[in-house]
Amino acid sequence: MIAPEIRAIAARYGGEVSGDQALIPTPGHSSRDRGTAIRLVAGAPDGLLVICRNGSQPEALAVKDMLRRDGFLPERGAPRRELTPAEREAIRRATEARDRAKREGEVNAARIARQTLASAFPADPGHRYISTKRIAPERLWQGRDSYGTPEALLVPMEDHRGIVWNVQSIAPGRPKAKLFIRGARTKGLFWHAGEVTGADRLVIGEGMATVAAVRRATGLPVIAAMSASNLPDVALMAHTKWPDLTLIIAADDDAKGWEAARLASARTGALIAAPGELA
Repeated sequence: MIAPEIRAIAARYGGEVSGDQALIPTPGHSSRDRGTAIRLVAGAPDGLLVICRNGSQPEALAVKDMLRRDGFLPERGAPRRELTPAEREAIRRATEARDRAKREGEVNAARIARQTLASAFPADPGHRYISTKRIAPERLWQGRDSYGTPEALLVPMEDHRGIVWNVQSIAPGRPKAKLFIRGARTKGLFWHAGEVTGADRLVIGEGMATVAAVRRATGLPVIAAMSASNLPDVALMAHTKWPDLTLIIAADDDAKGWEAARLASARTGALIAAPGELA
């Protein structure tokens, strides 16, 4: 069951209904665009959650203003309309279905990840990305990725139990084209190199190449969280699993990187250093 407002919103702005949400053009984009998702969420401000996948908070706020102007939302400060029991039930069912589909997608993507690695071979030290970054091929593989790219560098991503759920692939000649398997899990996953047993320190950073360079320079075991947003979660996992180790966060030298490093440090008591300071 889809709430009438969702159908009406999709129709009003030339969008479409997908599952429990309306997909409409983001303001300022083509009429063929479907970059903004709108769905009823009981706990969200105004009862509607707006996500602009090809925009940011200003675009999302502009969509909220547009919805107010056209009568889909009350004016600012006006009493909020309570959701009906039928709408709440529709939200609950849609949320359960969305979560179930996500879990099923992650399990299927994990199967693809393991198949991809099973048909790969240890990375060649002369692989263009490895030689350019001047890192070792340790715990890296090479082969055809899930998108059909041959000779891709394959970076396995595991959980704390050592189960592979995803693979990042880097195409030769396109070092910035780093892809994950479509629909695969990323939260809480990491790439690692080096034995933690017997070590007194563990270095955690964002990208594989960053921490691989630290490992080459120091010999310390390393973990790559694969993104800034994932860094605090991975650091907390490492702190829980190895409470006696001194954790060092190798912070990317940008605002987002330092913010993630500070949050990881606050959660775990880890030290923070720029990657160059660990060389």
